[in-house]
Amino acid sequence: MHITEEWFHGKTDRDTARIRLLEHKDKGNGLFLVRDSTIFIGDYSLSFLHNEKVHHCRIRTRMVNGEKKYYFLENKQMDTLYELISHYTKERLRTPNFSTTLITPCPQPCPHLGMIWFCEKTDRNRAEELLNTVQQDGAFLLRFSSTDKNVFVLSLRVDGEIWHYHLKRDGRIFVVNQTIFENLNQIVEYYSTREFVRGICLKYPVGEDTIIGSAGICCSTDRALGCYMELKDIDKEVLVRAIESYNGSLPCELSFPVNAVINVFRKDGDRWRGKYRGRSGFFPSRCVIELETSDNQPSELGPYAAIDLADSLIEEVPFEIAGRPFAFKIRRVSTHWNPSEYVLAANSSEEREDWLNILHELMRTVTDRNTLIRTREKNLRIASELSDLVVYCQAVPFNSQFATQGNFYEMCSFSETKFEKLVERGLVQFNARQLSRVYPQGSRVTSANYDPVPMWNAACHMVALNYQTGDRSMQLNQGKFMANGQCGYVLKPSYMIDEMFSPDAAEVVSTSCPIILTVHVVGGQHLSRKDRNRGICSPTVTVEVVGLPADSTSVRTRAIASNGLNPVWNEKFIFKVYCPEIALLRLYVEDGDFMGPKMDPFIGQAVYPLDCIRTGFRSVPLRNQYSEELELSSLLVYLDMRRRSNEAEVLNPHVDLQSDRYVAGGLHKTLTSSGVFSARLNSTDQSSFTVPLTPNLSVAKQVQVLMDSTSVEYFFFFFMIILYDFFIFLQEMFIIY
Repeated sequence: MHITEEWFHGKTDRDTARIRLLEHKDKGNGLFLVRDSTIFIGDYSLSFLHNEKVHHCRIRTRMVNGEKKYYFLENKQMDTLYELISHYTKERLRTPNFSTTLITPCPQPCPHLGMIWFCEKTDRNRAEELLNTVQQDGAFLLRFSSTDKNVFVLSLRVDGEIWHYHLKRDGRIFVVNQTIFENLNQIVEYYSTREFVRGICLKYPVGEDTIIGSAGICCSTDRALGCYMELKDIDKEVLVRAIESYNGSLPCELSFPVNAVINVFRKDGDRWRGKYRGRSGFFPSRCVIELETSDNQPSELGPYAAIDLADSLIEEVPFEIAGRPFAFKIRRVSTHWNPSEYVLAANSSEEREDWLNILHELMRTVTDRNTLIRTREKNLRIASELSDLVVYCQAVPFNSQFATQGNFYEMCSFSETKFEKLVERGLVQFNARQLSRVYPQGSRVTSANYDPVPMWNAACHMVALNYQTGDRSMQLNQGKFMANGQCGYVLKPSYMIDEMFSPDAAEVVSTSCPIILTVHVVGGQHLSRKDRNRGICSPTVTVEVVGLPADSTSVRTRAIASNGLNPVWNEKFIFKVYCPEIALLRLYVEDGDFMGPKMDPFIGQAVYPLDCIRTGFRSVPLRNQYSEELELSSLLVYLDMRRRSNEAEVLNPHVDLQSDRYVAGGLHKTLTSSGVFSARLNSTDQSSFTVPLTPNLSVAKQVQVLMDSTSVEYFFFFFMIILYDFFIFLQEMFIIY
């Protein structure tokens, strides 16, 4: 995270840091920069200004439980360098002689100032005038954007035109063609000998006063047109093949014969612009068809190409259509999104007949081979349809213009560190149209997990976690996907595909079913820590609702001293949940006597989707850190769910809360993995739903409280507690099992 910050100056030595700080000493105390340490390799150094003197302080690092920590003082250690510096911009940094606060980042050096190719006061029109004085491609200059002085623009002559590129900037660094540069000089130096775009490098720098170049540069009176281009648009160049010849009548038009392979880099309606044999120009799109090549890039085989004959049609083509005699066509019918065809021709009728016989024989061989593969897939129980889906999920970078430029089969993958930035750029709306996948950052060498809930709230489809780590994140993941028969797929509620949906505005979601959830923690049984040698535990229960920020909250019961056998809490908690369709209920039991960093207070946990739980008295089996069920350990709770609008009781949460997720023609199937959990797979009609069979409960069976009398309810409640204690007593006496 610190790489892009203004205060990070990278590989800068002590003397250079001193000079840079003194150059900006007018900014006063608190001016600072962070640099790589030249003495302690792998560490960093802080250089800051105090009373017009430059001081240097080493930023130390150490490994704690496999994770790297950054600190100045032992008692204040941070996970990242960014967090450490951010902390001391708010708190004072104390030294033996004085204390200070890091206030102002030292500005980055600007080595591009004074370079011939940097035109500080040049706008777009003036840049085109300067570049039109040079006839050769590769003439360039850099300037500020006319609308934003914080944005740099590279103006370059390409194929006789002036192209303007906005250079992508992330903090202090530039990202060009997925390569990182610290300043403009590095960009110019790097691309002076490498291709920048379409085989053209930054060859001829152009400035206001002087044009540096070879003697071959000459002036031109023809003014080339200019246009703004995006570097990512270069990846969209496609190869096309001419299905008919075209002779341009104007100098700006491109002429080509039939079967010519043309590189198209612009599509303006029916008139496309491309390059063929070193010449660029416009031509009508009806004369060509797009070629299906890997990533739409030219093949290394040059003019040669391979044609997949599987599922293809081969037929003769009349002279009137092909434009030449003895032609035949190979048309691929298996490519769903972009069907392609190839028109070939022989020198004689006999030669065409030979070609057709050979191609038909090859096609039969390929078809037989594919049939054999499908048979093997069937025998091995491999779903080839799923493989086809995987093929058509194309990995692409996130594009904020997805509404007009995105395709449904394009999938965006990004790390957890980029998530918050993409949310600001419309990730939630993107997820309503296309697939997205989040994965852990590479620095998690200990396989620690990030919190997946914000990604789920933003409607991300695939949130990857480290499966081998049994932490809260994996426990939430196991609980969330208990729904829908534990098949690994959970349908999103309808409001998450609404373009107006925002995770931070749960109160205004009109299509949700807000509820009031009451969780009455009655008692537990057989609660113990993993390390039983440290005595009897004093259990306490944390009840947590996990969902949108407005719904997420947690409460905690008191600790029952030295009673892990059958503790009784009898505490009630009330939660107001705006969007229960995507919320989770988590019960976490730990030892209240936990003391010391080497002791593990964990006793058990359970996580369930809120729209899949049952109301009434419930026995909740507890699980370990890896979501494996613990023997005998359980909680007795009473759950009540009512609508916030009229406080009407929600008798069947999995029907009422999942009403907008049902698929017509689905199965009437219920999964009951525990007493509190009832996950509905699909349903065709709410009225045809029957309450699922209650499984064998370890403590209490389902109780529907239908009486309004307060005295009767309390009597029944205390009767259940007495029955519960008697049941525990019988188990301990080995009378029942």
